[in-house]
Amino acid sequence: LSADLQDRGIQEIVAVGESDYRGSPKNRQHNIATGLAQFNGHIVPQGTAFSFNEVLGSVDETTGYKQELVIQGDKTIPDYGGGLCQVSTTAYRGVWEYGFPIQERVNHSYSVRYYFPQGTDATIYPPYKDVQFFNDSPGDLLIQTHTEDGRAYFIYYGTRDARQSEVIGPYTWGAEAPPPDKIERTTDIPPGTERKVGESVPGVKAGWLRVISHPDAQGEKEQFFSFYEARPSYTQIGVTEEELNPPEPEEKVEKSPTRRGWFERWRRRRD
Repeated sequence: LSADLQDRGIQEIVAVGESDYRGSPKNRQHNIATGLAQFNGHIVPQGTAFSFNEVLGSVDETTGYKQELVIQGDKTIPDYGGGLCQVSTTAYRGVWEYGFPIQERVNHSYSVRYYFPQGTDATIYPPYKDVQFFNDSPGDLLIQTHTEDGRAYFIYYGTRDARQSEVIGPYTWGAEAPPPDKIERTTDIPPGTERKVGESVPGVKAGWLRVISHPDAQGEKEQFFSFYEARPSYTQIGVTEEELNPPEPEEKVEKSPTRRGWFERWRRRRD
């Protein structure tokens, strides 16, 4: 490392975040590589907060991203940047395991196989969901990222201090079976077509305990909880607007009797 970096306290590996995305579709792999490159060489100054979204920047076709599956509400549908949560999860794991203060982290709404073990994921959705931590180490942090054999890495260089951190888990409970399959008629896709917008996934709750010890203090214990929803197999069927909202049948309106009609009724009753 250069003398300039060493003067900033960047002299050794402090933490490493790793995740496995083997088996991902091509667009997802592309988005992961594009996102990782955005963080390579970024420096987090000592005594400052890191915001994943701030460094990531815009996510669309103009910044090199492709459409891939993204969780949006109760559906999982293609959008630009699908797979970036693999990058945010990798960034989170390194600083979480080392013992940096976590200022913001949100788990995915349902359990995703790329982020096992459960409770170690960190979703992002700019500008609403972010990953943030505080650099309370003795020096600045330099981030280097790369991929190898379907695995993503965040390597944090800086100056290690005397803290010792241990993460214990996951503890899981509250297992819930997936709901019945769901079918939706929609005009969002061409009539006569189908698309899968959700896989059948069981629900579960997961917890981790992080214990951080300093030479002059007792171990500090922190609990990290994640709540994953049970999701049904969800299929959309394309229909026309008329099929989705058929016109209501017209009600028959009886005509009011004419004056002559009233007169004839009255006369018949008299007779």
